[in-house]
Amino acid sequence: MRFLRRRLSHQEDAEDAFQDFCLKVVRAAEKPQTTAKIDAWLSRVLRNTLTDYYRRRATRQRTEAAYEAETHSQAAPPEMMQFQNPCSCIRNLVPTLRPDYAEIIRRADLDSESRDRIALDLGLTTNNIGVRLHRARRVLKERIEQCCGACCVGGFGDCDCAPEPHGSRRSR
Repeated sequence: MRFLRRRLSHQEDAEDAFQDFCLKVVRAAEKPQTTAKIDAWLSRVLRNTLTDYYRRRATRQRTEAAYEAETHSQAAPPEMMQFQNPCSCIRNLVPTLRPDYAEIIRRADLDSESRDRIALDLGLTTNNIGVRLHRARRVLKERIEQCCGACCVGGFGDCDCAPEPHGSRRSR
């Protein structure tokens, strides 16, 4: 324990590493060994445990740093972005979907209603609402690509297409 305390900055870290060391020794003790120098073997296991601890800590720190950098580098959330001419095709295409798909898209995406509330109103499970919403979005995506393929590339931020009237497309 003293060996680990000198090399690790926190008492808790040293205790965790010591516990890992003990587990390795107990697991290895169950296997038949012909090692005559048990002290050298224990020393090697202890050093390997410390190395493993440093590697796990470095991996965790890299992951946390990457996550932190990613969250700071992201642009404003989509709902906060202001577009000069936002695409109105979505609202015009929703009524062309099957009535149940149109309702779920309207309520979940356009009106920002919770899935739990929608499920309660429709007498369905939340998981079923998720499946239906996924399917409805897939169909809506196909319709949008057919209607205004040019603005799909730019993320619907500056739409200049004229969507078709409601009745011109057949529902799926």
